[in-house]
Amino acid sequence: MIDLAAANHTNRELELMLCGKKPLAVFYDYTIHLPDEEIIPEHRFKAYVEEGRFIRGEHTFDLGYDEKLGIEAKLKYVFFAISSEAWRIPAFILLKSVFLKTGRNPEELERMESRLLGYTEAEVDAWCDRMYRTKRA
Repeated sequence: MIDLAAANHTNRELELMLCGKKPLAVFYDYTIHLPDEEIIPEHRFKAYVEEGRFIRGEHTFDLGYDEKLGIEAKLKYVFFAISSEAWRIPAFILLKSVFLKTGRNPEELERMESRLLGYTEAEVDAWCDRMYRTKRA
């Protein structure tokens, strides 16, 4: 049995990347809330990007007018990848583009996203069993 709380990468991204257990870290929020180091910890990753150990990428999705927020909503993603794993950044952007275009996050997309982020096959299986089992039953 996988302990999903223990397997969670949240707030441990840099530590896991430095020891080679996580190939990609992703942070995001609406642009109206940025910059904010609590949301996107640019400073913590900066030295590793400068030395070439990590690659930094970003992509902003224009979501159009949001009635709840009363603004033109833009969602900014910032990525940090181990340099040899930089291909994960455009793959993740493609994945999110599909989700935002369709408004659906089927198990297949969830599995791809989780694997891009570095979760093990067993962790992904446990997560998807929890998230999607009622949909399959």
